[in-house]
Amino acid sequence: MTPTRARELTPQTLAEALGIHTPTEEQSRVIAHRLSPLLVVAGAGSGKTATMAQRVVYLVATGQVRPDQVLGLTFTRKATAELDQRVASRLASLGAAGLLPVTAPETDGTGADTADATDVGEPMIATYNSFAGTLVRDHGLRIGIDPDSALITQARSWQIVTSLLEARTLPLPNESLIHNTSAVLVLGDALSQNLLTIDEAAKDLADLSEQFTALAAIKGCKTLVGKAPAVMSEWEALLDVVAELHDYKRSHGLLDFGDQIALACTIAESVPEAVAQVRAQYPAVLLDEFQDTSVAQVRLLSALFADSGVTAVGDPHQAIYGWRGASAGAPDTFHQRFNPSGTARLASGIPPADAAPVLELSTSWRNDSAILDVANAVSEPLRSGVVQDGDPVGEHIAVAPLRARPVAFGLKPGTVHGAFLQDPAEEARTVAAFLAERWSPDAEMAVLCRTRAQMEPIAAELERTGLPYTIVGLGGMLYVPEVADVRALLTAATDPERGDRVVRLLTGFGIGAGDLHALAGLARDLLRPPARSTQSTRDGADGSGDQVDSPLLSEALDALLRWQDDGAEGAWRSRCAPPERSGASGRPWPCLFPTSSRWPSRPSVSTSRSPPGSTTRWATAPSTPSRRRPSPTPRTPTPRRLPVSWSGSTPPRNMRTP
Repeated sequence: MTPTRARELTPQTLAEALGIHTPTEEQSRVIAHRLSPLLVVAGAGSGKTATMAQRVVYLVATGQVRPDQVLGLTFTRKATAELDQRVASRLASLGAAGLLPVTAPETDGTGADTADATDVGEPMIATYNSFAGTLVRDHGLRIGIDPDSALITQARSWQIVTSLLEARTLPLPNESLIHNTSAVLVLGDALSQNLLTIDEAAKDLADLSEQFTALAAIKGCKTLVGKAPAVMSEWEALLDVVAELHDYKRSHGLLDFGDQIALACTIAESVPEAVAQVRAQYPAVLLDEFQDTSVAQVRLLSALFADSGVTAVGDPHQAIYGWRGASAGAPDTFHQRFNPSGTARLASGIPPADAAPVLELSTSWRNDSAILDVANAVSEPLRSGVVQDGDPVGEHIAVAPLRARPVAFGLKPGTVHGAFLQDPAEEARTVAAFLAERWSPDAEMAVLCRTRAQMEPIAAELERTGLPYTIVGLGGMLYVPEVADVRALLTAATDPERGDRVVRLLTGFGIGAGDLHALAGLARDLLRPPARSTQSTRDGADGSGDQVDSPLLSEALDALLRWQDDGAEGAWRSRCAPPERSGASGRPWPCLFPTSSRWPSRPSVSTSRSPPGSTTRWATAPSTPSRRRPSPTPRTPTPRRLPVSWSGSTPPRNMRTP
């Protein structure tokens, strides 16, 4: 590829040839910067995507790289698609303008051409994890990893950890299976993102637990420390399960996203042949959202591309991934990691602008002036330079205040409204009223919420107001009521101990708090054997001091259905009153269902509706297997019909009629 002289092509002339907006001076400096390590601090709405795309076009148009020698990395598939589309569109315009350099045709030694001179390839735009996965597939055999290992989702990881925990015989730090599973997954991902081994993590967790315990002993610090010592001890106890998870994935040829990053980092730091190949393949690299990169990602990319044409774009004030190992201080160490030769030149007196350049994009193209004034006022403490507790030690990259775009580009004064409201409900009403005043079929409006808990009240108020809306990020299909009902049914069928799911099903069919309390009492009585003495009741069924199992609502329901199957309808109804039919505790059995003449005859299994005029529906539920007491006579489990009733002429709102 023959480079075009820089004097013949500038960012301004290139934009004019492509028919796009002329870049600002800030953008032009970024676009035309030499192919060497560069950090760009881009504020919110400063046009970083357009600038990155234009930098790619400039590098290609000036002959410094071919399109297929450009690597662009970002975090989400949406951002990847946007950058890819922008770059492809600009390159297509470059070719249409006749500015795309023509590559010299390759030959095969006999003088015959083996490549089309117009075939310049396409840039590689991908997510950080996707790039790491490609590296593992291409070079995994060099470190003993099967390149055909299957990538598993978070859901599959959850299933694996759950099975490992259920198979364990050793005690766990918490009785909740869900809590332990979640903790193991979080801990395993933290080890991958920070490139720690099990032994290193055990040592660090023990040290942290000791330090937090010592801090909690200081007067006035116990509340500040909170549950940190207990959490550190719990994680340390779960490291054995994390080790089992690693062994399981290795033996079954499985990888998760954290494994991809960790293994790719191992390849980059221990296989020089792979590093040389990747560096030669991608002389120009763009790193988007650099402030959100994790320890492992920074180590991976710096091992591959240090002292090469890396352009990292980010804003420390927009870091959002600290919960998974990212640090807002990543831009502070960019030149130490990616520009070691430039950092060394600083010591010899070379100006920072030449040895370790940092450029800015501070013109906001998204917001009006009043909004920018408020944003700058809110973020002022972050720019003040005052070191706060917990801030990383060392020098920090300066972030300039956001500047308004030129009036010629549609700048308006804008308005900012503030309100001090009493509770989330009043907040939702205020937001809905604000939007309703400005609503039109062509309007484009959005409500940004800090937490998911704020979304539902606002959505309900918008529904009441009659405004159309779409919720993004509420929690997915699992939180849709109908899906949650199905999930509760499946969970209760497979795990009788999930009383919370049973309660959801019962309340959905109109069973109230009083009936649930009575059902819980029956569950307790079913576990309690006939009392022989006060002391024997206190110590256990046989005086041995054994703990009595927890009562299960599912077993109480199974008992009711078993009595009905045995034809003892009158008998089990009479348990509500006669003392001779009372439970082992001496209290009468609870009366859970109506005893009036409205009680319908039990329909057959094939019946799908209740008798005409009846306000009772039959809910089909599977037989729940008992954990401790099998039925006296073996029976083949059959679908059951659980009668439920309600007051009034219409069923509850969430009643499902078969």
